[in-house]
Amino acid sequence: MKMLNPVLPTTLKVIKRARDVKINREKIDELAKRLVGNLILPDWAENIPFRTKDPKTMLDYLIMLDSLNFCFWSKKEKWHIVYKDKKYDGYFALTLSLKKFFEENPKKANLNYFSKIPFKEFSSILNGEGELLFLKKRWQIARAVSSFLLKRHKDSLKFVLSADQKLSILVPKIFKEIPYFNDVAYYRGQKVYFLKRAQILAGDIWSTFEGREIGYFKDPGYLTALADYKVPQILNFFGILEYSPSLRKKIENKIIIPAGSSQEVEIRSATIWAVEYLKEALFRLGKKFNSFQIDWILWHKSQKMKMKLPYHLTKTIFY
Repeated sequence: MKMLNPVLPTTLKVIKRARDVKINREKIDELAKRLVGNLILPDWAENIPFRTKDPKTMLDYLIMLDSLNFCFWSKKEKWHIVYKDKKYDGYFALTLSLKKFFEENPKKANLNYFSKIPFKEFSSILNGEGELLFLKKRWQIARAVSSFLLKRHKDSLKFVLSADQKLSILVPKIFKEIPYFNDVAYYRGQKVYFLKRAQILAGDIWSTFEGREIGYFKDPGYLTALADYKVPQILNFFGILEYSPSLRKKIENKIIIPAGSSQEVEIRSATIWAVEYLKEALFRLGKKFNSFQIDWILWHKSQKMKMKLPYHLTKTIFY
Protein backbone atom coordinates (compact mmCIF):
# COMPACT_ATOMS: atom_id res chain seq x y z
CA MET A 1 0.00 0.00 0.00
CA LYS A 2 1.38 3.40 -1.02
CA MET A 3 1.87 5.76 1.91
CA LEU A 4 0.80 9.39 1.44
CA ASN A 5 3.13 12.04 2.76
CA PRO A 6 1.10 14.02 5.36
CA VAL A 7 2.67 17.25 4.10
CA LEU A 8 0.54 17.19 0.94
CA PRO A 9 -3.06 16.92 2.21
CA THR A 10 -2.53 19.20 5.21
CA THR A 11 -0.87 22.00 3.22
CA LEU A 12 -3.49 21.67 0.47
CA LYS A 13 -6.17 22.57 3.01
CA VAL A 14 -4.17 25.71 3.84
CA ILE A 15 -3.80 26.98 0.28
CA LYS A 16 -7.51 26.49 -0.36
CA ARG A 17 -8.31 28.85 2.53
CA ALA A 18 -5.30 31.17 2.37
CA ARG A 19 -5.84 34.92 2.58
CA ASP A 20 -2.35 36.34 2.13
CA VAL A 21 -0.65 33.97 -0.33
CA LYS A 22 -1.98 32.80 -3.70
CA ILE A 23 -0.50 30.51 -6.37
CA ASN A 24 -0.59 31.80 -9.96
CA ARG A 25 -1.05 28.67 -12.08
CA GLU A 26 -0.46 30.51 -15.37
CA LYS A 27 2.98 31.59 -14.18
CA ILE A 28 3.77 27.96 -13.30
CA ASP A 29 3.14 26.92 -16.91
CA GLU A 30 5.29 29.84 -18.11
CA LEU A 31 8.18 28.82 -15.86
CA ALA A 32 7.88 25.16 -16.88
CA LYS A 33 8.21 26.12 -20.57
CA ARG A 34 11.12 28.41 -19.72
CA LEU A 35 12.96 25.73 -17.75
CA VAL A 36 12.25 22.64 -19.82
CA GLY A 37 15.01 23.18 -22.39
CA ASN A 38 17.89 23.40 -19.93
CA LEU A 39 16.67 21.68 -16.79
CA ILE A 40 19.66 19.91 -15.25
CA LEU A 41 20.04 18.73 -11.68
CA PRO A 42 22.93 20.52 -9.93
CA ASP A 43 25.76 18.31 -8.72
CA TRP A 44 24.82 17.11 -5.24
CA ALA A 45 28.50 17.25 -4.27
CA GLU A 46 28.13 21.04 -4.25
CA ASN A 47 25.50 20.58 -1.56
CA ILE A 48 27.39 17.97 0.51
CA PRO A 49 31.15 18.68 0.29
CA PHE A 50 32.28 16.08 2.86
CA ARG A 51 32.88 12.56 1.56
CA THR A 52 34.06 9.34 3.19
CA LYS A 53 33.85 5.67 2.24
CA ASP A 54 32.69 4.78 5.75
CA PRO A 55 28.85 4.82 5.59
CA LYS A 56 28.37 5.31 9.35
CA THR A 57 30.65 8.35 9.43
CA MET A 58 28.91 9.71 6.34
CA LEU A 59 25.52 9.26 7.99
CA ASP A 60 26.74 10.89 11.21
CA TYR A 61 27.87 13.89 9.16
CA LEU A 62 24.51 14.15 7.37
CA ILE A 63 22.58 13.82 10.62
CA MET A 64 24.61 16.58 12.27
CA LEU A 65 24.33 18.74 9.16
CA ASP A 66 20.56 18.48 8.90
CA SER A 67 20.04 18.75 12.65
CA LEU A 68 21.72 22.18 12.52
CA ASN A 69 20.51 23.35 9.10
CA PHE A 70 18.25 26.29 9.95
CA CYS A 71 17.99 30.04 10.46
CA PHE A 72 21.12 31.55 8.91
CA TRP A 73 19.77 35.06 8.42
CA SER A 74 20.57 38.03 10.63
CA LYS A 75 19.53 41.66 10.77
CA LYS A 76 23.11 42.34 11.81
CA GLU A 77 26.15 40.91 10.04
CA LYS A 78 25.33 37.48 8.59
CA TRP A 79 27.37 34.59 9.99
CA HIS A 80 30.16 33.55 7.65
CA ILE A 81 33.46 31.68 7.55
CA VAL A 82 36.57 31.75 5.40
CA TYR A 83 37.49 28.36 3.93
CA LYS A 84 40.53 28.03 1.64
CA ASP A 85 40.68 31.81 1.25
CA LYS A 86 37.06 32.06 0.14
CA LYS A 87 34.12 33.47 2.10
CA TYR A 88 31.04 31.31 2.68
CA ASP A 89 27.87 32.07 4.62
CA GLY A 90 24.65 30.34 5.60
CA TYR A 91 24.16 26.69 4.74
CA PHE A 92 27.45 26.39 2.86
CA ALA A 93 29.35 27.76 5.87
CA LEU A 94 27.74 25.04 7.97
CA THR A 95 28.62 22.24 5.53
CA LEU A 96 32.25 23.35 5.41
CA SER A 97 32.58 23.94 9.16
CA LEU A 98 31.42 20.37 9.81
CA LYS A 99 33.58 19.03 6.97
CA LYS A 100 36.64 20.66 8.53
CA PHE A 101 35.82 19.16 11.95
CA PHE A 102 35.17 15.66 10.57
CA GLU A 103 38.37 15.67 8.53
CA GLU A 104 40.64 17.11 11.22
CA ASN A 105 39.17 15.08 14.13
CA PRO A 106 38.40 11.57 12.83
CA LYS A 107 38.21 10.09 16.35
CA LYS A 108 35.63 12.69 17.40
CA ALA A 109 33.64 12.63 14.13
CA ASN A 110 30.78 10.50 15.40
CA LEU A 111 27.48 10.69 17.26
CA ASN A 112 29.06 9.38 20.44
CA TYR A 113 31.27 12.44 20.70
CA PHE A 114 28.51 14.87 19.69
CA SER A 115 26.25 13.41 22.38
CA LYS A 116 28.65 14.75 25.02
CA ILE A 117 30.34 17.65 23.23
CA PRO A 118 31.02 20.65 25.53
CA PHE A 119 29.47 23.95 24.46
CA LYS A 120 32.88 25.58 24.08
CA GLU A 121 34.08 22.97 21.59
CA PHE A 122 30.77 22.99 19.73
CA SER A 123 31.05 26.79 19.41
CA SER A 124 34.57 26.44 18.04
CA ILE A 125 33.30 24.20 15.21
CA LEU A 126 31.00 27.02 14.11
CA ASN A 127 33.57 29.71 14.74
CA GLY A 128 33.26 32.53 12.23
CA GLU A 129 32.28 36.16 11.92
CA GLY A 130 28.85 37.73 12.25
CA GLU A 131 25.75 36.61 14.13
CA LEU A 132 24.59 33.00 14.15
CA LEU A 133 21.15 32.77 15.72
CA PHE A 134 20.28 29.89 18.08
CA LEU A 135 23.91 28.92 18.82
CA LYS A 136 23.12 27.44 22.24
CA LYS A 137 19.98 25.76 20.89
CA ARG A 138 22.05 24.18 18.08
CA TRP A 139 24.39 22.73 20.72
CA GLN A 140 21.43 21.33 22.65
CA ILE A 141 20.00 19.84 19.44
CA ALA A 142 23.31 18.21 18.47
CA ARG A 143 23.59 16.54 21.86
CA ALA A 144 19.93 15.51 22.04
CA VAL A 145 19.79 14.05 18.53
CA SER A 146 23.03 12.10 19.00
CA SER A 147 22.03 10.82 22.44
CA PHE A 148 18.65 9.63 21.21
CA LEU A 149 20.03 7.73 18.19
CA LEU A 150 22.70 6.02 20.29
CA LYS A 151 20.28 5.06 23.06
CA ARG A 152 17.45 3.86 20.83
CA HIS A 153 19.27 2.51 17.76
CA LYS A 154 22.95 2.10 18.79
CA ASP A 155 24.14 4.02 15.70
CA SER A 156 22.95 5.95 12.65
CA LEU A 157 23.37 2.99 10.30
CA LYS A 158 20.93 0.83 12.25
CA PHE A 159 18.45 3.70 12.37
CA VAL A 160 18.39 4.10 8.58
CA LEU A 161 18.28 0.34 8.00
CA SER A 162 15.24 0.12 10.30
CA ALA A 163 13.23 1.96 7.61
CA ASP A 164 13.21 -1.11 5.34
CA GLN A 165 14.41 0.93 2.32
CA LYS A 166 11.32 3.14 2.34
CA LEU A 167 11.31 6.91 2.72
CA SER A 168 7.65 6.58 3.70
CA ILE A 169 8.93 4.80 6.82
CA LEU A 170 12.16 6.77 7.33
CA VAL A 171 10.66 10.28 7.25
CA PRO A 172 7.95 9.52 9.85
CA LYS A 173 10.58 7.80 12.02
CA ILE A 174 12.75 10.93 11.83
CA PHE A 175 10.06 13.44 12.75
CA LYS A 176 8.25 11.27 15.28
CA GLU A 177 11.30 9.90 17.08
CA ILE A 178 14.31 12.21 16.73
CA PRO A 179 14.18 15.32 18.95
CA TYR A 180 13.64 18.71 17.27
CA PHE A 181 12.56 17.33 13.87
CA ASN A 182 8.79 17.54 14.42
CA ASP A 183 8.14 20.46 12.05
CA VAL A 184 4.38 20.96 12.31
CA ALA A 185 2.10 23.96 12.74
CA TYR A 186 -1.61 24.71 13.20
CA TYR A 187 -3.79 26.69 10.80
CA ARG A 188 -7.31 27.58 11.90
CA GLY A 189 -7.21 24.69 14.34
CA GLN A 190 -5.96 22.12 11.80
CA LYS A 191 -2.56 20.41 12.07
CA VAL A 192 -0.19 21.14 9.18
CA TYR A 193 2.93 19.11 8.43
CA PHE A 194 6.04 20.60 6.75
CA LEU A 195 8.85 18.29 7.92
CA LYS A 196 11.53 20.30 6.14
CA ARG A 197 14.59 18.96 7.97
CA ALA A 198 13.24 15.40 8.23
CA GLN A 199 12.72 15.33 4.48
CA ILE A 200 16.01 17.00 3.61
CA LEU A 201 17.86 14.46 5.76
CA ALA A 202 16.14 11.62 3.90
CA GLY A 203 16.85 13.32 0.57
CA ASP A 204 20.49 13.91 1.49
CA ILE A 205 20.94 10.23 2.34
CA TRP A 206 19.36 9.17 -0.96
CA SER A 207 21.40 11.65 -2.99
CA THR A 208 24.75 11.33 -1.20
CA PHE A 209 24.74 7.55 -1.60
CA GLU A 210 23.41 7.99 -5.18
CA GLY A 211 20.37 5.86 -4.48
CA ARG A 212 22.49 2.78 -3.76
CA GLU A 213 23.27 0.58 -0.75
CA ILE A 214 22.33 2.48 2.44
CA GLY A 215 20.91 5.22 0.18
CA TYR A 216 18.61 2.91 -1.77
CA PHE A 217 14.93 3.62 -1.21
CA LYS A 218 12.00 2.19 -3.12
CA ASP A 219 9.92 5.38 -3.01
CA PRO A 220 11.94 8.58 -3.68
CA GLY A 221 8.73 10.18 -4.93
CA TYR A 222 7.46 10.25 -1.35
CA LEU A 223 9.37 13.47 -0.60
CA THR A 224 7.79 16.87 -1.19
CA ALA A 225 9.43 20.25 -1.61
CA LEU A 226 11.29 21.60 1.42
CA ALA A 227 9.47 24.64 2.74
CA ASP A 228 12.15 27.17 3.69
CA TYR A 229 12.72 30.85 2.92
CA LYS A 230 14.78 30.80 -0.33
CA VAL A 231 12.40 28.70 -2.46
CA PRO A 232 9.35 30.92 -1.77
CA GLN A 233 11.53 33.93 -2.57
CA ILE A 234 12.37 32.67 -6.05
CA LEU A 235 8.80 31.47 -6.64
CA ASN A 236 7.63 35.00 -5.84
CA PHE A 237 10.30 36.39 -8.18
CA PHE A 238 8.85 34.26 -11.02
CA GLY A 239 5.34 35.53 -10.20
CA ILE A 240 4.12 32.15 -8.96
CA LEU A 241 3.60 33.10 -5.31
CA GLU A 242 1.54 36.27 -4.96
CA TYR A 243 1.47 38.06 -1.61
CA SER A 244 -1.19 40.34 -0.17
CA PRO A 245 -0.13 44.00 0.18
CA SER A 246 0.19 43.68 3.96
CA LEU A 247 2.40 40.57 3.76
CA ARG A 248 4.50 42.00 0.96
CA LYS A 249 5.10 45.15 3.01
CA LYS A 250 6.29 43.07 5.98
CA ILE A 251 8.73 41.15 3.80
CA GLU A 252 10.00 44.34 2.11
CA ASN A 253 10.61 45.99 5.48
CA LYS A 254 12.18 42.83 6.95
CA ILE A 255 9.60 42.60 9.70
CA ILE A 256 9.80 39.21 11.42
CA ILE A 257 6.88 36.94 10.57
CA PRO A 258 6.32 34.71 13.62
CA ALA A 259 6.75 30.97 13.26
CA GLY A 260 3.34 29.31 13.19
CA SER A 261 1.50 32.52 12.25
CA SER A 262 -1.13 32.24 9.52
CA GLN A 263 1.03 34.19 7.06
CA GLU A 264 4.09 32.03 7.66
CA VAL A 265 2.07 28.82 7.34
CA GLU A 266 0.52 30.10 4.11
CA ILE A 267 3.94 30.93 2.60
CA ARG A 268 5.29 27.48 3.40
CA SER A 269 2.13 25.66 2.27
CA ALA A 270 2.01 27.53 -1.03
CA THR A 271 5.69 26.68 -1.59
CA ILE A 272 4.91 22.96 -1.27
CA TRP A 273 2.07 23.10 -3.78
CA ALA A 274 3.73 25.48 -6.23
CA VAL A 275 6.49 22.89 -6.60
CA GLU A 276 3.91 20.08 -6.95
CA TYR A 277 2.15 22.00 -9.73
CA LEU A 278 5.48 22.80 -11.38
CA LYS A 279 6.38 19.09 -11.26
CA GLU A 280 3.08 18.29 -13.02
CA ALA A 281 3.65 21.00 -15.65
CA LEU A 282 7.16 19.71 -16.38
CA PHE A 283 5.86 16.15 -16.62
CA ARG A 284 3.37 17.26 -19.28
CA LEU A 285 6.37 18.66 -21.17
CA GLY A 286 8.23 15.35 -20.95
CA LYS A 287 10.46 16.05 -17.93
CA LYS A 288 10.12 13.77 -14.93
CA PHE A 289 11.56 14.92 -11.61
CA ASN A 290 10.78 14.27 -7.98
CA SER A 291 9.45 17.23 -5.99
CA PHE A 292 12.55 17.57 -3.83
CA GLN A 293 14.73 17.60 -6.98
CA ILE A 294 12.76 20.54 -8.37
CA ASP A 295 13.12 22.19 -4.97
CA TRP A 296 16.90 21.69 -5.19
CA ILE A 297 16.99 23.19 -8.71
CA LEU A 298 15.06 26.27 -7.54
CA TRP A 299 17.08 26.64 -4.34
CA HIS A 300 20.32 26.41 -6.32
CA LYS A 301 19.11 29.08 -8.75
CA SER A 302 18.09 31.32 -5.85
CA GLN A 303 21.67 31.35 -4.57
CA LYS A 304 22.87 32.95 -7.79
CA MET A 305 20.09 35.45 -8.48
CA LYS A 306 19.44 38.95 -7.25
CA MET A 307 15.78 39.39 -6.40
CA LYS A 308 14.03 42.63 -5.54
CA LEU A 309 11.93 41.21 -2.71
CA PRO A 310 14.01 39.72 0.12
CA TYR A 311 13.08 36.40 1.67
CA HIS A 312 10.72 36.44 4.63
CA LEU A 313 12.28 36.43 8.09
CA THR A 314 11.13 33.91 10.69
CA LYS A 315 12.97 32.84 13.82
CA THR A 316 12.66 29.07 13.83
CA ILE A 317 14.71 25.91 14.27
CA PHE A 318 12.91 24.20 11.38
CA TYR A 319 14.37 26.09 8.38
